[in-house]
Amino acid sequence: MKTKRNPIPAALRHEVFVRDGYRCRECGATNRDEKLEVDHIISVAQGGTDELDNLQTLCQVCNRAKSLRVWKSPVN
Repeated sequence: MKTKRNPIPAALRHEVFVRDGYRCRECGATNRDEKLEVDHIISVAQGGTDELDNLQTLCQVCNRAKSLRVWKSPVN
């Protein structure tokens, strides 16, 4: 059974979007092209945290494709 975890605070989500220029770090889609989401680079299930350096902006399509693998973003 999955346990419910706390959502990422709105202020931190905004900070991630601003840092990433409101662009998907994988495909480059903007918030005008696709729905953007904040994603854990290393998932919480794999020991990742909600720290800024473990969060990135992905569009909904790229985030769904990511699944549980560790994402190697080309932007950095």
